[in-house]
Amino acid sequence: MHVEELKERLRQETRIRVRKVAGELFSRRAAERAQGHFLREFPPMRGMRVALYFAVRGEVSTEKIRCEYLASGVHLYYPRVAKGGTLAFYPHRVGDVWETGPYGIPEPPCPPGARPRRDGFDVVVVPGIAFDRKGRRLGHGYGYYDRFLGELPESVLRVGLAYAHQVVPEVPVDAWDVPLHALVTEDGLIRVASEDAP
Repeated sequence: MHVEELKERLRQETRIRVRKVAGELFSRRAAERAQGHFLREFPPMRGMRVALYFAVRGEVSTEKIRCEYLASGVHLYYPRVAKGGTLAFYPHRVGDVWETGPYGIPEPPCPPGARPRRDGFDVVVVPGIAFDRKGRRLGHGYGYYDRFLGELPESVLRVGLAYAHQVVPEVPVDAWDVPLHALVTEDGLIRVASEDAP
C-alpha cells in the first residue's frame, strides 16, 4: 500500500479512536496533565523563543502553557498560513486579539510591515493526529508543519503534544517527514528512540 494511503487510513482510525475515548471532561483533564508535564520538562525562562499552536479539532490545548510562558517573559509565536502553503510565525503578546485564518483557526495579528520569524526558536511545539515513539508524526495532510520543520536547524527542539491514545506503534513516513525530538502526553515525557537504536 502507498505511504499516503497508509497515512490516510491511520488518520481515519485515530480520529475514530479519539471520538470514542475523548469526552469533553476527559480531554480537559488529560490536556491539563499533559501541559503540566510539558511545563515541568520545558520550564519557562525569560527571553526564550517558543513557537506554539492554537489547538483545534481534538488537539491538546496549549492555553496553560501560553499563560505560564507569557507570565514568565517567554517570547511566544503562533503560525499564520502564508502564500505558497507555508507557515509564518508572528509574535503573540498579552492582550492581542486573534484573527481567523483560512481554515477557521485563530491566528496572531499581522500588523502592516511586520516580518515573520522563521528561525531562531528554542522550542517548537507541534500538534498532530498520531505519533510514535521514534518521533514520527502524522498531521492533517496539508504538509504545513513538515515544510516549516524541514527548514529549521537540528538544534531547535521539536516537541509533540498529544493525548496518550494518539500514540501508535508506527507512523508511516515519506522522505520529507521531519521527526520530533520528544513527545509529551498526559502520561508524561516520551523520549524519542533513535532509528539506529537496537
